Amino acid sequence: MFIQNKLLKFVYNLMLIGMPQMSNNPINKNILHAPFKVDKMSTYINYRLDTNKINAINKILEKNNNFDLIPLSLINDEEKDYFLSINIYNCSSPIFSFLSKDPVTRCEINTYVVDKNNLKGTLIIDYISNIVSMDADNIFKFPELISFNKIENKLFANAKNNNIDLNFNINLQNNKDRSKISNSLVFKTENIFYNSGVYDKLYFDSSLLKNNIINCNDFNIEFKFYDLLFDKVDSVFYFENKINFVGGMWYNIFNISSL
Repeated sequence: MFIQNKLLKFVYNLMLIGMPQMSNNPINKNILHAPFKVDKMSTYINYRLDTNKINAINKILEKNNNFDLIPLSLINDEEKDYFLSINIYNCSSPIFSFLSKDPVTRCEINTYVVDKNNLKGTLIIDYISNIVSMDADNIFKFPELISFNKIENKLFANAKNNNIDLNFNINLQNNKDRSKISNSLVFKTENIFYNSGVYDKLYFDSSLLKNNIINCNDFNIEFKFYDLLFDKVDSVFYFENKINFVGGMWYNIFNISSL
C-alpha cells in the first residue's frame, strides 16, 4: 500500500505540472477540479443487502479495511437499509474530449460506507468504462465491455469484466411515478470513495436536487458480482434530466499517508 500511495502522489504531481501554473502546480498542491455532465436517464438498480450479502461484501472489502457499510434511504427518507446499487450512465466532460468525441459510458457497482475518519459517502467497489480511465485503485484502467442505449421504448445495457456480469432491459412505457432521491442519498453523493480510501469530492446544483426520478416497474435484469447472484431487485429508477457536476479529483491525495 505504501508503494501504491507514493505512485498515486507521483502521478498526481505529474498531472499538476500540466495544469495552468498559477492555479495548479506541485508546490501549491491545489486539487484538480473538472466539470462533467451526466446525460438524462442515468439509471440506478438497487438491491437490499441481507446478512449473507453484507458478509460477502465485507469479505470483498477486507483487503483494504478502510470502510464500514452503513444503511441509508434511496427514495423514502424514513426507510433505511443496506444497499448495493448499480449506476449506469452516459456522460461527457472536457477532460474526456481528447479520448472520445462521443459520450462516455460507465457502469459503477456502489455501496454506501463510512471511513475511519467518520466521513460518509459512496464507495465504487468496481466499475466498467468504454474508454481508458483513471482511478485511485488502478491508476489507469483499460476499456471493457459495456453498452447502454435507448431503443424505441426500452433501455438496454450490458457490462462485463472479471467481477461484473450485467444484462438488462427496462420497458419505459407506463412509468409515470415521479419522485426525488432522498436527502440521505444526496449526502452520500458528495464523497465518492475508491477502495484505497482516496475519494473524489463532488459538487452539484439543482440539476441533481430538483431532478425527477422515474420509478420503473417493468424490467428484466440479470446481475452477478464476483460469485454473488443478485436476483431480488428492490427498485429501479432513472433521472429524467441531465445532471451537472464538478469533481475534485482524489481530494485527499496529499493526506494519503493517514489512510
